Amino acid sequence: MIGIILTGHGEFAPGLAHALQMIAGPQKAFKVVAFKEEEPMEALEANISAAMTELLAETKGVVVFSDLLGGSPFKAAMVAGNDYDNVEVVCGTNLPMLIEIAILREFVETPMDVVNQSLAAGKEAIQHVKLTINATQDQDEYEDEDGI
Repeated sequence: MIGIILTGHGEFAPGLAHALQMIAGPQKAFKVVAFKEEEPMEALEANISAAMTELLAETKGVVVFSDLLGGSPFKAAMVAGNDYDNVEVVCGTNLPMLIEIAILREFVETPMDVVNQSLAAGKEAIQHVKLTINATQDQDEYEDEDGI
């Protein structure tokens, strides 16, 4: 299995982790490292590094999913992961990519396999969609439907 660290500014990582758990269930080898506004960069790096060390002891590698390219969580993950060959960092994380890899990561050999599949799923999920209602359809039909 490939370990996952989810990080980002404020409540991004805890919120996304909660949404993932609602849809895909509890996750093994999964750590959340939130970056709090009052937290120094050194503490964030230490927290991400500690999560990496713990996950690498029980997995074949780790992928860190962060919110923004160039943001503090991304930078901290890059610095902490620099000493390892089996750690990869991805930015621009969205829920569809996490759902995809929640299942996949048990069946792949390398962190790069997770990266490739998650990038494809994340990009595919970004779409512009419009609701078109025909003259014969009533909008109330759609209001009663449940979501995911």
